[in-house]
Amino acid sequence: MRRSRAVTWDQLRVGILLLVGLAILAMGTFYIGQVGHVFGRRYELVTLMRSAEGLVPGAAVQLAGQNVGQVDRVEWLAPAQRARTGEAVAVWLAVNREVQEQIRADSKAEVRTQGLLGDRVIDIVPGSEGSPILEQGDTLAAAEPLDYQAILRKGSDAVTGLGDLAARLDSITRELLAGHGSLGRMLVDDSLYGNVSRLSLSLDRFLRRVNAGQGALGQLLTDSTLYGNLVGLTAGLDTLTSRVASGQGTLGRMVASDSLYAELHGAAARANELLGKLVRGEGSMGRAVVSDSLYEEVLKSLVDLNAMLADVREHPKKYIPPVKVF
Repeated sequence: MRRSRAVTWDQLRVGILLLVGLAILAMGTFYIGQVGHVFGRRYELVTLMRSAEGLVPGAAVQLAGQNVGQVDRVEWLAPAQRARTGEAVAVWLAVNREVQEQIRADSKAEVRTQGLLGDRVIDIVPGSEGSPILEQGDTLAAAEPLDYQAILRKGSDAVTGLGDLAARLDSITRELLAGHGSLGRMLVDDSLYGNVSRLSLSLDRFLRRVNAGQGALGQLLTDSTLYGNLVGLTAGLDTLTSRVASGQGTLGRMVASDSLYAELHGAAARANELLGKLVRGEGSMGRAVVSDSLYEEVLKSLVDLNAMLADVREHPKKYIPPVKVF
Protein backbone atom coordinates (compact mmCIF):
# COMPACT_ATOMS: atom_id res chain seq x y z
CA MET A 1 0.00 0.00 0.00
CA ARG A 2 1.44 3.38 -1.09
CA ARG A 3 1.78 6.14 1.48
CA SER A 4 0.44 9.68 0.60
CA ARG A 5 2.93 12.53 0.70
CA ALA A 6 2.05 15.78 2.49
CA VAL A 7 2.24 19.04 0.46
CA THR A 8 5.03 21.19 1.79
CA TRP A 9 4.81 24.96 2.27
CA ASP A 10 7.34 25.58 -0.48
CA GLN A 11 5.25 23.66 -2.97
CA LEU A 12 2.11 25.56 -1.92
CA ARG A 13 3.88 28.89 -2.27
CA VAL A 14 5.08 28.01 -5.76
CA GLY A 15 1.54 27.09 -6.77
CA ILE A 16 0.13 30.34 -5.41
CA LEU A 17 2.76 32.39 -7.23
CA LEU A 18 2.00 30.49 -10.43
CA LEU A 19 -1.71 31.26 -10.14
CA VAL A 20 -1.04 34.94 -9.41
CA GLY A 21 1.26 35.13 -12.43
CA LEU A 22 -1.34 33.57 -14.68
CA ALA A 23 -3.94 36.03 -13.38
CA ILE A 24 -1.63 38.98 -14.00
CA LEU A 25 -0.88 37.67 -17.49
CA ALA A 26 -4.59 37.32 -18.25
CA MET A 27 -5.36 40.81 -16.95
CA GLY A 28 -2.45 42.25 -18.90
CA THR A 29 -3.60 40.54 -22.07
CA PHE A 30 -7.13 41.90 -21.56
CA TYR A 31 -5.82 45.39 -20.82
CA ILE A 32 -3.64 45.37 -23.92
CA GLY A 33 -6.63 44.28 -25.99
CA GLN A 34 -8.66 47.17 -24.61
CA VAL A 35 -6.22 50.07 -24.96
CA GLY A 36 -3.91 48.53 -27.60
CA HIS A 37 -0.16 48.79 -28.01
CA VAL A 38 0.81 49.57 -24.44
CA PHE A 39 4.46 49.39 -25.33
CA GLY A 40 4.06 51.17 -28.68
CA ARG A 41 5.25 54.70 -29.46
CA ARG A 42 2.71 57.39 -28.60
CA TYR A 43 2.37 61.14 -28.70
CA GLU A 44 0.13 63.52 -26.77
CA LEU A 45 -2.68 65.71 -27.99
CA VAL A 46 -4.88 67.97 -25.90
CA THR A 47 -8.52 68.83 -26.50
CA LEU A 48 -10.39 71.57 -24.64
CA MET A 49 -13.98 70.89 -23.58
CA ARG A 50 -16.74 72.54 -21.61
CA SER A 51 -17.52 69.31 -19.83
CA ALA A 52 -15.72 65.98 -19.49
CA GLU A 53 -18.55 64.20 -17.72
CA GLY A 54 -17.76 60.50 -17.31
CA LEU A 55 -14.25 60.75 -18.77
CA VAL A 56 -11.52 59.27 -16.57
CA PRO A 57 -7.82 58.57 -17.13
CA GLY A 58 -7.52 55.30 -19.02
CA ALA A 59 -10.73 55.81 -21.02
CA ALA A 60 -10.42 54.61 -24.60
CA VAL A 61 -9.50 56.97 -27.43
CA GLN A 62 -10.82 55.85 -30.80
CA LEU A 63 -10.24 56.90 -34.39
CA ALA A 64 -13.30 56.25 -36.54
CA GLY A 65 -14.46 53.69 -33.96
CA GLN A 66 -11.11 51.85 -33.58
CA ASN A 67 -9.03 51.98 -30.38
CA VAL A 68 -5.85 54.01 -30.92
CA GLY A 69 -4.97 55.19 -27.42
CA GLN A 70 -6.32 56.29 -24.08
CA VAL A 71 -7.06 59.35 -21.98
CA ASP A 72 -3.89 60.22 -20.08
CA ARG A 73 -5.24 62.88 -17.71
CA VAL A 74 -8.00 65.44 -17.26
CA GLU A 75 -7.01 68.89 -15.97
CA TRP A 76 -8.88 72.04 -15.00
CA LEU A 77 -8.14 75.14 -17.03
CA ALA A 78 -7.01 78.32 -15.29
CA PRO A 79 -9.81 80.88 -14.76
CA ALA A 80 -8.19 83.35 -17.18
CA GLN A 81 -7.93 80.74 -19.93
CA ARG A 82 -11.44 79.51 -19.18
CA ALA A 83 -12.78 83.05 -19.57
CA ARG A 84 -10.88 83.46 -22.84
CA THR A 85 -11.81 80.17 -24.50
CA GLY A 86 -15.12 79.36 -22.84
CA GLU A 87 -13.88 75.82 -22.09
CA ALA A 88 -13.51 74.30 -18.61
CA VAL A 89 -11.19 71.28 -18.85
CA ALA A 90 -8.20 70.08 -20.84
CA VAL A 91 -8.23 66.38 -21.74
CA TRP A 92 -4.79 64.97 -22.62
CA LEU A 93 -4.82 62.06 -25.04
CA ALA A 94 -2.07 59.48 -25.55
CA VAL A 95 -2.40 58.36 -29.18
CA ASN A 96 -0.46 55.75 -31.13
CA ARG A 97 2.09 57.21 -33.53
CA GLU A 98 1.03 54.89 -36.32
CA VAL A 99 -2.24 56.80 -36.80
CA GLN A 100 -0.69 60.29 -36.57
CA GLU A 101 -1.14 60.86 -40.30
CA GLN A 102 -4.91 60.41 -39.94
CA ILE A 103 -5.33 63.09 -37.25
CA ARG A 104 -5.13 66.56 -38.79
CA ALA A 105 -6.03 70.16 -38.04
CA ASP A 106 -9.64 69.71 -39.17
CA SER A 107 -10.18 66.53 -37.12
CA LYS A 108 -12.74 66.64 -34.32
CA ALA A 109 -12.81 64.90 -30.94
CA GLU A 110 -16.24 63.86 -29.70
CA VAL A 111 -17.21 62.37 -26.34
CA ARG A 112 -19.71 59.55 -26.73
CA THR A 113 -21.06 56.58 -24.84
CA GLN A 114 -20.06 53.00 -25.62
CA GLY A 115 -21.36 49.66 -24.49
CA LEU A 116 -24.22 48.62 -22.24
CA LEU A 117 -22.51 50.04 -19.16
CA GLY A 118 -22.32 53.51 -20.70
CA ASP A 119 -18.53 53.82 -20.76
CA ARG A 120 -17.43 57.26 -21.97
CA VAL A 121 -14.86 57.29 -24.78
CA ILE A 122 -13.38 59.90 -27.09
CA ASP A 123 -13.88 59.27 -30.80
CA ILE A 124 -11.73 61.23 -33.26
CA VAL A 125 -12.95 62.03 -36.77
CA PRO A 126 -10.10 61.62 -39.32
CA GLY A 127 -8.96 64.81 -41.04
CA SER A 128 -8.80 65.68 -44.72
CA GLU A 129 -5.74 65.31 -46.90
CA GLY A 130 -5.03 69.01 -47.32
CA SER A 131 -4.95 69.84 -43.59
CA PRO A 132 -1.71 69.87 -41.54
CA ILE A 133 -0.89 66.81 -39.41
CA LEU A 134 -1.10 67.45 -35.65
CA GLU A 135 2.18 67.05 -33.78
CA GLN A 136 3.15 66.42 -30.15
CA GLY A 137 1.24 68.75 -27.80
CA ASP A 138 -1.03 70.24 -30.48
CA THR A 139 -4.64 71.07 -29.72
CA LEU A 140 -7.30 68.81 -31.21
CA ALA A 141 -10.58 70.64 -31.78
CA ALA A 142 -13.58 69.29 -29.89
CA ALA A 143 -16.92 68.76 -31.59
CA GLU A 144 -19.76 70.82 -30.21
CA PRO A 145 -21.50 68.57 -27.68
CA LEU A 146 -25.23 68.13 -27.59
CA ASP A 147 -26.88 70.33 -25.00
CA TYR A 148 -29.05 67.70 -23.36
CA GLN A 149 -30.45 70.22 -20.91
CA ALA A 150 -31.65 72.44 -23.76
CA ILE A 151 -33.15 69.40 -25.48
CA LEU A 152 -34.94 68.42 -22.28
CA ARG A 153 -36.20 71.98 -21.83
CA LYS A 154 -37.56 72.03 -25.39
CA GLY A 155 -39.15 68.64 -24.82
CA SER A 156 -40.73 69.92 -21.62
CA ASP A 157 -42.04 73.00 -23.43
CA ALA A 158 -43.45 70.77 -26.18
CA VAL A 159 -45.19 68.55 -23.63
CA THR A 160 -46.61 71.63 -21.91
CA GLY A 161 -47.85 72.93 -25.26
CA LEU A 162 -49.50 69.59 -26.01
CA GLY A 163 -51.17 69.69 -22.62
CA ASP A 164 -52.53 73.17 -23.29
CA LEU A 165 -53.73 72.07 -26.72
CA ALA A 166 -55.48 69.05 -25.24
CA ALA A 167 -57.15 71.27 -22.65
CA ARG A 168 -58.39 73.67 -25.33
CA LEU A 169 -59.67 70.79 -27.47
CA ASP A 170 -61.49 69.40 -24.45
CA SER A 171 -63.08 72.79 -23.79
CA ILE A 172 -64.14 73.14 -27.44
CA THR A 173 -65.59 69.62 -27.43
CA ARG A 174 -67.59 70.37 -24.30
CA GLU A 175 -68.94 73.57 -25.86
CA LEU A 176 -69.95 71.70 -29.02
CA LEU A 177 -71.66 68.91 -27.12
CA ALA A 178 -73.52 71.51 -25.08
CA GLY A 179 -74.88 73.03 -28.30
CA HIS A 180 -73.12 76.38 -27.94
CA GLY A 181 -72.25 78.32 -31.05
CA SER A 182 -73.28 77.71 -34.65
CA LEU A 183 -71.35 74.45 -34.97
CA GLY A 184 -72.67 73.23 -31.64
CA ARG A 185 -76.26 73.86 -32.72
CA MET A 186 -75.57 72.04 -35.98
CA LEU A 187 -74.39 69.00 -34.01
CA VAL A 188 -77.19 68.80 -31.45
CA ASP A 189 -80.20 70.42 -33.16
CA ASP A 190 -82.47 67.78 -34.72
CA SER A 191 -84.10 70.34 -36.98
CA LEU A 192 -80.90 70.56 -38.99
CA TYR A 193 -81.24 66.90 -39.94
CA GLY A 194 -84.80 67.51 -41.09
CA ASN A 195 -83.75 70.51 -43.19
CA VAL A 196 -80.93 68.56 -44.79
CA SER A 197 -83.27 65.65 -45.46
CA ARG A 198 -85.83 67.91 -47.12
CA LEU A 199 -83.11 69.60 -49.14
CA SER A 200 -81.90 66.21 -50.30
CA LEU A 201 -85.41 65.21 -51.38
CA SER A 202 -85.92 68.48 -53.24
CA LEU A 203 -82.60 68.12 -54.98
CA ASP A 204 -83.46 64.55 -55.93
CA ARG A 205 -86.80 65.65 -57.46
CA PHE A 206 -85.07 68.47 -59.31
CA LEU A 207 -82.48 66.12 -60.79
CA ARG A 208 -85.20 63.68 -61.81
CA ARG A 209 -87.04 66.47 -63.66
CA VAL A 210 -83.82 67.53 -65.37
CA ASN A 211 -83.03 63.96 -66.41
CA ALA A 212 -86.58 63.61 -67.73
CA GLY A 213 -86.08 66.66 -69.94
CA GLN A 214 -88.60 68.82 -68.10
CA GLY A 215 -88.04 72.55 -67.86
CA ALA A 216 -85.57 74.74 -69.72
CA LEU A 217 -82.49 73.15 -68.13
CA GLY A 218 -83.82 69.66 -68.79
CA GLN A 219 -84.42 70.47 -72.44
CA LEU A 220 -80.94 71.92 -72.77
CA LEU A 221 -79.44 68.72 -71.39
CA THR A 222 -81.62 66.17 -73.16
CA ASP A 223 -82.73 67.80 -76.44
CA SER A 224 -80.53 66.52 -79.26
CA THR A 225 -81.43 69.49 -81.44
CA LEU A 226 -79.34 71.73 -79.18
CA TYR A 227 -76.24 69.78 -80.12
CA GLY A 228 -77.10 70.13 -83.79
CA ASN A 229 -77.64 73.87 -83.41
CA LEU A 230 -74.29 74.24 -81.66
CA VAL A 231 -72.58 72.24 -84.41
CA GLY A 232 -74.23 74.42 -87.05
CA LEU A 233 -73.24 77.60 -85.20
CA THR A 234 -69.66 76.39 -84.95
CA ALA A 235 -69.59 75.57 -88.65
CA GLY A 236 -71.03 78.99 -89.52
CA LEU A 237 -68.43 80.75 -87.37
CA ASP A 238 -65.70 78.70 -89.00
CA THR A 239 -66.96 79.66 -92.48
CA LEU A 240 -67.19 83.33 -91.48
CA THR A 241 -63.67 83.44 -90.08
CA SER A 242 -62.36 81.67 -93.19
CA ARG A 243 -64.03 84.26 -95.48
CA VAL A 244 -62.68 87.12 -93.36
CA ALA A 245 -59.18 85.62 -93.35
CA SER A 246 -59.27 85.20 -97.15
CA GLY A 247 -60.34 88.85 -97.65
CA GLN A 248 -63.87 88.17 -98.88
CA GLY A 249 -66.64 90.64 -98.16
CA THR A 250 -66.40 94.12 -96.67
CA LEU A 251 -65.08 92.92 -93.32
CA GLY A 252 -62.60 90.63 -95.05
CA ARG A 253 -61.29 93.49 -97.22
CA MET A 254 -61.01 95.68 -94.12
CA VAL A 255 -58.97 93.01 -92.36
CA ALA A 256 -56.83 91.79 -95.27
CA SER A 257 -56.36 94.95 -97.37
CA ASP A 258 -53.43 97.27 -96.61
CA SER A 259 -55.13 100.15 -98.40
CA LEU A 260 -57.63 100.59 -95.57
CA TYR A 261 -54.75 100.92 -93.13
CA ALA A 262 -53.08 103.47 -95.41
CA GLU A 263 -56.30 105.49 -95.73
CA LEU A 264 -56.88 105.44 -91.98
CA HIS A 265 -53.29 106.43 -91.40
CA GLY A 266 -53.63 109.33 -93.86
CA ALA A 267 -56.90 110.46 -92.27
CA ALA A 268 -55.30 110.37 -88.84
CA ALA A 269 -52.34 112.40 -90.13
CA ARG A 270 -54.66 115.02 -91.66
CA ALA A 271 -56.74 115.21 -88.49
CA ASN A 272 -53.57 115.64 -86.46
CA GLU A 273 -52.41 118.43 -88.78
CA LEU A 274 -55.81 120.16 -88.51
CA LEU A 275 -55.74 119.97 -84.73
CA GLY A 276 -52.22 121.39 -84.74
CA LYS A 277 -53.38 124.39 -86.76
CA LEU A 278 -56.31 124.93 -84.42
CA VAL A 279 -54.02 124.83 -81.40
CA ARG A 280 -51.58 127.25 -83.04
CA GLY A 281 -54.46 129.61 -83.91
CA GLU A 282 -54.04 129.39 -87.68
CA GLY A 283 -57.06 130.22 -89.88
CA SER A 284 -60.46 131.55 -88.84
CA MET A 285 -61.32 128.48 -86.82
CA GLY A 286 -57.91 128.53 -85.12
CA ARG A 287 -58.27 132.20 -84.18
CA ALA A 288 -61.76 131.47 -82.91
CA VAL A 289 -60.37 128.70 -80.70
CA VAL A 290 -57.35 130.47 -79.22
CA SER A 291 -58.31 134.18 -79.37
CA ASP A 292 -59.80 135.73 -76.23
CA SER A 293 -61.19 138.71 -78.18
CA LEU A 294 -63.65 136.50 -80.06
CA TYR A 295 -64.89 135.11 -76.76
CA GLU A 296 -65.35 138.63 -75.39
CA GLU A 297 -67.19 139.79 -78.54
CA VAL A 298 -69.52 136.81 -78.47
CA LEU A 299 -70.15 137.36 -74.78
CA LYS A 300 -70.89 141.05 -75.40
CA SER A 301 -73.27 140.17 -78.23
CA LEU A 302 -75.10 137.74 -75.97
CA VAL A 303 -75.41 140.42 -73.29
CA ASP A 304 -76.77 142.92 -75.82
CA LEU A 305 -79.19 140.32 -77.17
CA ASN A 306 -80.46 139.55 -73.69
CA ALA A 307 -80.94 143.28 -73.02
CA MET A 308 -82.86 143.73 -76.26
CA LEU A 309 -85.11 140.75 -75.52
CA ALA A 310 -85.84 142.15 -72.07
CA ASP A 311 -86.73 145.55 -73.56
CA VAL A 312 -89.01 143.88 -76.11
CA ARG A 313 -90.87 142.14 -73.31
CA GLU A 314 -91.31 145.40 -71.40
CA HIS A 315 -92.12 147.70 -74.37
CA PRO A 316 -93.48 145.55 -77.16
CA LYS A 317 -95.31 148.49 -78.80
CA LYS A 318 -92.04 150.23 -79.27
CA TYR A 319 -90.98 147.62 -81.79
CA ILE A 320 -94.35 147.32 -83.63
CA PRO A 321 -94.75 149.98 -86.32
CA PRO A 322 -98.11 151.77 -86.43
CA VAL A 323 -100.54 150.32 -88.94
CA LYS A 324 -102.56 152.80 -91.06
CA VAL A 325 -105.57 151.70 -93.02
CA PHE A 326 -105.90 154.09 -95.96
